Parts: sequence; structure tokens; C-alpha cells
Amino acid sequence: MGWNQVTEGQQAVIYDTHGNGRLVIGPARVYLFSETIVYLSRFVATQFQYLEVKYRNGQKSNVPGPTEMFQNPLDMESIQQKEATILDANHLLVVYKQNQGHIERRIVQGPAVFVPTAEEWLHEFVWHGSDPQNPGHWIPMRNKFNLLRQVPDQFYYNVRDVRTNDDTLLLVNLMLFVELVEVETMLNFTHDPMADFINAVSSDIITFASKTSYEEFLQQTHHLNSLETYPQLTSRAERIGFRVTKVVYCGYTASKALQNTHDTAIETRTCLKLEKESSEQEQNLLEFSLKREKERSKLKQELERQEQEHMQELGRMKQKVELEMEKLKHEAQLEMDIKQAETTVAIKKAENEQKALFMQRLKDLGVDMTKYTLSLIPDYAVEKEVIVGPTHTASNRMTHI
Repeated sequence: MGWNQVTEGQQAVIYDTHGNGRLVIGPARVYLFSETIVYLSRFVATQFQYLEVKYRNGQKSNVPGPTEMFQNPLDMESIQQKEATILDANHLLVVYKQNQGHIERRIVQGPAVFVPTAEEWLHEFVWHGSDPQNPGHWIPMRNKFNLLRQVPDQFYYNVRDVRTNDDTLLLVNLMLFVELVEVETMLNFTHDPMADFINAVSSDIITFASKTSYEEFLQQTHHLNSLETYPQLTSRAERIGFRVTKVVYCGYTASKALQNTHDTAIETRTCLKLEKESSEQEQNLLEFSLKREKERSKLKQELERQEQEHMQELGRMKQKVELEMEKLKHEAQLEMDIKQAETTVAIKKAENEQKALFMQRLKDLGVDMTKYTLSLIPDYAVEKEVIVGPTHTASNRMTHI
């Protein structure tokens, strides 16, 4: 009994002795007489949260944030603060809703902040998940989630108990690249796509190995990188809304004894291969040396031939120059001889002309030319006659001349 205060931002329920209650919203000041006051709990939700409210009559509502509520026990059973589902651009949710007795399904594509209504619930995917200690080993029902990634993905898987036709037991390691294409198809035709991939690829690998011996398997492992080797995998993936883009063969594991034998054989083959390569390199080096020696000899012969041709060309040019010089010398001598002969002839001509002129003047002076001519001959003795009178005069004139 007495006064009680409900401050601003508070709510309370006051019960009387009969159990009846009334709600008081602050700020308020109440007097209690044989009554009990119960302050209500306050719940707050941010913009990325919501409040799940369950009422005493069995109804339920989800109130998205930001909001606040007081849990009124007069009509509410409970209030829970829950996180909204935040979707990135490559994520989606599968949401079911009950509507007038029918179940409807819709897909919420990100980016979004999803808050379900009271009639909605999320689809929970339960798939095979990889073993953290051994990524190639998958455990059923290990991977449980609501957000579905719609991006290309890849995973490792080890196909166990692969037996060749010569009864060799192997473990084949693979990496698969897959992409979700049709969500509706996946929801309608499978509950665990990873299990479908595992079963299909195991079938393809076992079929491939059963057609080959151990040695043939090792020689044909390159085929395990081709999608044509996996018809079951590609067809099953297409039927459940996926697309297999690539399969990568990552190796194999055999029994320890077989692996030791194979390792020894590999080591022997490797040694033989290295010896063969070493021998081939020596032979190639020898062939290369011989080839270079032959090329050098050929080049030397070519240089000698060119030098000889050059010397011959120089000889021909020298001979040609000498012939040209001889020719020029001969022509010069010939021209000199011609000029000398012409000079001699000219001198003779001049002398003859002088003699003729002299004879003509002697004749003009009355000199007997016959006797004069005979007197010029040394071996012919002619008695000189004394010329007197005009002849003497003439002789004196000639002498004067």
C-alpha cells in the first residue's frame, strides 16, 4: 500500500487481489491498495532486427525494426529479439508461406534485408559437407544453411574404391567446378545436389577405370580432365539445375606396396630417361660441333675462293692497265714519230725549196747547172775553169747573195 511511480519510457501492470490486471503507461503515479505492480520488460530491435511476438491466444507476429515493445503479460506470451537475414548480391533465400491452407514458395534475391512475416518460414538446406580434416571426404547432412549462394563454386572429392580391370584398387582425387543455373529446378528435383554430384562422378570414374588396366589408366589420366569422360555427371547436373563447367584430375592414391613398386618403376624410368636425354644431348652436341666445323671449313674455302678470284681480278686489272699504258705509250711514240717524220719532211722540203731557189738563181745568173751539179759529187774530178767576165761577176753576186 502506498504510492508508486511509473517513469516516462516505462510500462507496468497492476494486479488486484482477484488477479485482474491493468496496464499503466508512464509517466504516471499510482496509489496501490492491496495491489501488486509488475514493471514490464522492454525489447528493442534495430533496422537489421525484428521482434517475434507470441500472443496468449496462439497468434504470432513479426515486427520489423527499428522498433520497441513492452511484453504485456495480459495478452503476450513472449517477445524475442531476432536478427533479420542480410542477403548479398549473390545470395538468395527460399521462403515458404501458408496462405488459406495452401503452401506457397517464393525466392528472395539479394541484395536485401529480409524479415519474415508470421506466416512465413525459411527453407533449410541440408547437404553433404566436406570433412574439415579431409576436404576430399564428404559427410552426409553436415552442411546446413538457409542462404544459398548463386555463384560458380568448386569442391574437392576423392573417389574411393576405384578398381581397374587388372584388380588394382585406386583412390582418384578430383576437383569439380559447378554453377547453379536454375533454382526452381534444383528445388523440384533434388534435396542434396552434392550427393548427386558425388554419386554421378563416382559412377563415371568407376566406369572409366573398369575399361583399363593399371598401366593404361596411368597413360590415360589426361582424359580425366575432359568433360566427355563424365556423361553421368553432366547429365545429372543439368537435370537438377546445375552446370558442370570443368573437372580437374588431381592425382590418385594406390596401396602402399603398389605405390612403392610404381615409385621404383618411375625412378628407374626416370633414370633411363635422363641417361637417354644425356646421351642425346652429347650426340646433339657432337653433331652441332661437326656441323659448325663443316660450316667453318666451307666458309674458309669460300673466303679462299673469293680471295683467289680477287687476286685474279687484280691481275686482270693490272694487265689491262699495263696494256692500256703500252697502248698509250705506243700511240704517243707513233704520234711523235709521225710528227718527227712530218718535221723531217718539212725540213727536207724547205731545204729542197731553198736548193731549188738557189739553183734557179744560179741558172738565172748563167751558171752552167750541169757542171755545177757534177762539181758537187766528191768522186767526180772536174777541172775547174776560170770564169771571167760576166761569170765572175755572177759568181761574185752569188757569193754576195
